[in-house]
Amino acid sequence: MSTPGPGVDTHEMVLIHRVLRREFGQLPRLFRTAAGDRARSKVIGAHAREMLTFLHTHHTGEDELLFPLLRERAALGQELMHRMDAQHAQVDDAVTAVDAELSAWTASADAAAGERMAARIDAMMPTLIEHLAEEEQEILPIASVTLTQSEWDALGKHGISAIPLTRRLVILGHITEETDDVERRRFMKVLPAPARVAYKLIGHRRFTRETREIRG
Repeated sequence: MSTPGPGVDTHEMVLIHRVLRREFGQLPRLFRTAAGDRARSKVIGAHAREMLTFLHTHHTGEDELLFPLLRERAALGQELMHRMDAQHAQVDDAVTAVDAELSAWTASADAAAGERMAARIDAMMPTLIEHLAEEEQEILPIASVTLTQSEWDALGKHGISAIPLTRRLVILGHITEETDDVERRRFMKVLPAPARVAYKLIGHRRFTRETREIRG
């Protein structure tokens, strides 16, 4: 194993966290306003499914590829890591509950089911927000000097592997939506040149069209 360098750039996870805060913060309203509208529930259901998978993949990547290395190498307090695990479990319970109702709701637009899913996400959000903030404040600075570049890259590859090829340009739009110019250039420069060109020519337009339809 190579030794950690002077510091791995972990800022891309901050961008991922912005997607989670923004999209899950909007889902309760989207579920509620689609009540009784099956055309709308199909649109929102597809988006919710993608975001549930995005969040689940993010957490499994941390559980499998990040937290074990930090426990092994860094002097992290047990209380902090126990809290990380407990927050993951709470969020994952909510994701599982929403997932169990999502397919039927997507087809039916049933108001009661939509309200149940919205309420579960509303209840989950304080834990998710606290978790993401604590990761950024406590975990990422340690990860940046504890992991090798290849180990950090493996976390990103894990996330990408769960996204179908046909959806990667749209997800790229979600990731870069709230970036400033410096962040955007910093993130885009690590992508293969064909991906950058494809996003410029196709992806951004597709992302804009989809999000306009989703958000109404």
